[in-house]
Amino acid sequence: MGNCVSGGPSSSANATTAEELPVCNYHVFLSFRGPDVRRNFLDCFYDQLRGSGIVTFRDREEIKPGERINTKILEAIKRSDICVPVFSKNFASSAACLMEVALMVESGKPILPIFYGVKPSVVKYLKEEYGRAFIKHERRKDAETIRKWKNALEDIPENLGFEVEHVDSGYHDLLQDVVSRLRQLLRTDEQEVTENLVGIDRDVQEIMRKLGMDNQEEQVVQGQKTVDRCVVEIWGLPGVGKTTLAKKVYNKINHLFDSCSFLENVRDEIEQNGMVYLQKKLIQDLKRGDCPEVKSNSEGTKLIKFLFQTKRVLIVLDNVDDFKQIKPLAENLCWFGPGSRIILTSRKKEVTERCNNDQEIREHELLSMSENHALKLFYKHAFRSDHPPADYGSLPRDIVSAVGKLPFAIEVVGKYLYDKSKAIWGETLQKLEREPERKVEEVLTESYHLLEKPTKEIFLDIACFFIGVEKTIPYYMWNARDWPPNRGVLELQNMSFLKIGEGNKFLMDKQLKILGRAMVKNENLANPGLRSRVWDYEDVKTTLRQRQVTNNVEALRVTPNFNQDEPAINRFHCDDFCHLSNVRFLELDNVDIEGNPENLLPRLVWLDWHGCHEKSKLFALNMEKLVILGLGSSQVQLSLEDWRELMVKAKLLKVLNAKDCPLIIASLEFSDQALCSLQKLEELFIDGTKIKRLEFQDGSLPALKTLSACECEDLNDINSITFLKNLRKLTVRSCEKLKELPAVMGELVLLEEMDLSYTLIKELPPSVKVLEKLEVLKMIHTYLEGFPEAVRDLKKLKELAFTYCISMSGPCDISRLPSLRILRLKCTGISCVLAEDYGQFNILELDVGVDKQTVS
Repeated sequence: MGNCVSGGPSSSANATTAEELPVCNYHVFLSFRGPDVRRNFLDCFYDQLRGSGIVTFRDREEIKPGERINTKILEAIKRSDICVPVFSKNFASSAACLMEVALMVESGKPILPIFYGVKPSVVKYLKEEYGRAFIKHERRKDAETIRKWKNALEDIPENLGFEVEHVDSGYHDLLQDVVSRLRQLLRTDEQEVTENLVGIDRDVQEIMRKLGMDNQEEQVVQGQKTVDRCVVEIWGLPGVGKTTLAKKVYNKINHLFDSCSFLENVRDEIEQNGMVYLQKKLIQDLKRGDCPEVKSNSEGTKLIKFLFQTKRVLIVLDNVDDFKQIKPLAENLCWFGPGSRIILTSRKKEVTERCNNDQEIREHELLSMSENHALKLFYKHAFRSDHPPADYGSLPRDIVSAVGKLPFAIEVVGKYLYDKSKAIWGETLQKLEREPERKVEEVLTESYHLLEKPTKEIFLDIACFFIGVEKTIPYYMWNARDWPPNRGVLELQNMSFLKIGEGNKFLMDKQLKILGRAMVKNENLANPGLRSRVWDYEDVKTTLRQRQVTNNVEALRVTPNFNQDEPAINRFHCDDFCHLSNVRFLELDNVDIEGNPENLLPRLVWLDWHGCHEKSKLFALNMEKLVILGLGSSQVQLSLEDWRELMVKAKLLKVLNAKDCPLIIASLEFSDQALCSLQKLEELFIDGTKIKRLEFQDGSLPALKTLSACECEDLNDINSITFLKNLRKLTVRSCEKLKELPAVMGELVLLEEMDLSYTLIKELPPSVKVLEKLEVLKMIHTYLEGFPEAVRDLKKLKELAFTYCISMSGPCDISRLPSLRILRLKCTGISCVLAEDYGQFNILELDVGVDKQTVS
C-alpha cells in the first residue's frame, strides 16, 4: 500500500494552497532519530501502521535529495492528522528532530509520543543525554531557537505517551497498543452515526458486556487480549435502532482489533450486487488493501476461511435475515484468529441457530424506547431543542403517544413537523391515530410479509382485539382454525411483533397495532362488511344494519354507542346477524339482541357476552362449534338443567369464563353437577362469585388445566380440587376466608403454577414436596411463619413470591433450588438467603427490601 492518497484524511484549516503542497495527505507524521531506531523497531512500527491502513510520513520515504528539509517537514506536518515523535536516547542530539518537535507543537496538531529507552521526565526536563545535547546546541544556535526547542519538549504530553523499556525486544505488543490508540484517535474505521441519539447508552454497555469488553467510565480499556471468540446477535423491530447501536459499539472497539469490517445492509447488498461483492469487500476491509480476484461464492469462502486465521478481527454483518446470508462470509468463528468478535443485526431472533461453531451465541433484543426518551428524541427533531415551547400544550406528548416508541418513527414524524403550523400538527395527530406514517408503514410491512400465512392472521387478531388479553384463551380459537398458536406467537415474538407481559398478556408496539388495524381497513375502505374484522362502532353499525350477505367478516366486536350526538344504542336485532355466516369470534359488550337468535352464527368458536341478561337468548345461539364462552359480569342464573343443556349444546367447550357473575355459579355447589361432565373443558374462571366451596368428584372435568377462583369472598373449602388430575394452574388469590390447602395436594402431579396470595393460609401441606413440575409459587401477604420446608427440593421451581408475609422469619434456604430465578422477600422477617455457592446463585430478580437481609 502506497503512502500517497488523493484528497487524503486531513482537512486542516491552516493548510496552504494546493499549488504549494505535495499531493500527499497523511494520517501520521513520524519523527525519529534514524541511528537509534531505524532498524527493527521502526520497521516493525511502520509495518504495523501500514497494515492498519494508517498513511504515514517518514523522512526516508518522503524527502528526496535536493529538497529543503524545513519546507518539506512543515508541509508534511500541516498535512498530517497526528504527530508521533519517537524520543530515543540520542534524539535531542539531532537539530532536525528538535526542529520537527517544535513545528509539531506550533502547528497545534495532536501529539502521541513514544519514549524509546528513555524516561518521559528525561525528555521533559532535559536530564542526562538530553541536557548534555542542549549544552552543545547552545554553542551553535541562537537563543530564540533554543527557547522554542525547550518549550516544545516541555509541552509534550508525557501522560498520554507510551514507554518502550526494553529496546532490544518485547515491543511488538506495545506497538499494537500504539497503533490501536492511533486508530481510535484518527477514527479511520468509524461508521457515521446519526445525530441526536437518545437512550442508547444502556444498550451499548450491555453489548460491550456480552462481547466481553472491559468498559470503564464509558472508555474501553486498552490492551484487552482475550482469546475467546464470540458472536452477539442484536435483534428487534425495523426502525428500533439496531444498526445505530451496532455502529456505536463498533466505533468504540474497532481500534482493539487487527482488522475490522462493517458490512451494512447485508440482505439488500446480496440482492442488488450478489454475495461475491460482499465477500470481496470483507476481504478488502480485513486485508486493508487490494482484494485477490474472487470468481465465485465458494472461492470467496475459501479465501476468507484461510486468510484471517491468525488475525483478531471485528466483523459486523448488518441486517441479515437468514443464516444462508452469513454462511459464505463467516460460517465459523474458527476462520478468524483468537479474540475475534462478530456482531449481527437482524429483524429476526435466532438467525444464527444453524451457526456451525462451538462458541456461545449471545443475543440482545433491542426494545422500543421509554416514554421519556421518546419525548426527548421527538423534541430534538420537532423543535431542534431539548424542550418544547410552552404554547404547544399536550400536542407533543399526544403525538408521541400516537406514534409509539420506535426511534425511526419518532424521527420521521418529528422532522416532518419541524417548523410546521399547529394546524398541521393537529391534522397529523388525527392521521397517526388512524394509520402509520408512510415511511414507517413501509419498513414494518416488509417484515409483516415475511410471516407465515397463519401467523399473519394471528397478528391481525391480536392487533384488532387481543392486546392486553391473557394469551392462552385465544390459543383455543386459533387451534380450532388450524392456525398453530404456539408456532405463530413464537414467530411474532422472534420478529419483535409481539411481547408477552405480566400475567401472560399480549403486548404490542403502538405502531404495530395501528399497522394491523390499517391493514384490515384497507381490505375494503368503502364497505366494512367486506373486511375480515370489524370493531369500530360506526363500522359495526354499518355492517349489521346493511344486512347484505357477506362471508368476509370473521371477527366482530359490538359495543354500545357512546357518541353524545346520537341517541344511545345498545340493542341490535337478531336479523342484523343473519347475513354473517362466517363469524368465529363475537364480543358483545353490554349489548342485547332482540328477537329470537335461534341457530345464529353457525361457525361461532368464541362468544364473549359481557352483561348477558337473558339465558333464553344465550341458549338459542348455535353452539355446535363453540370452544370459548365468556359471560363476565352477567346476571343470568343457571340451574342444573341449564348446565345440562349447555353440556349438550356446547360439546366442544374448553373455556368457561364466569368472572363476576354472582348467580351463574351457584350450581357448582351441587354434588351432582352437569358442569363437571364437560369432558373437553380446559379453562374455568369463576372469579368474583359467591361460591362457598368447590365440590368436584373423581373423574370431574378430566381435561381442566386452569382453575381461577380469585376474589371469591365466601370461598373457604377447596379440598375437592385434588380430583382435577390434569390441573396445571390454580389461582385462589384474594379468597380471604380460605385457610388451608388439601392435605393430599401432592396428587396434583401436573401442577405448574399456584397463586395463594392474600389468603389466610399459614403453611403448605408436606405433600407439596412431590409437585415436581411446580415452577411458580406466589404467597404474597399470607401468614407463613417460615420458609416452607415442602418447597426446598423442587428442582423446577423458578419463582417464589413471599412479599408482605410479615410473620415470616428465619433463613430462606434456596440451596437446593437450581432453577430459581425470581425471589421476592420484601417486607418479611427473613434474616438471610442461603445459597449453595455464588456460581449456582443465578437469581435474575431478587427483591428483599430490608437492609438486614443478607445473601450467604
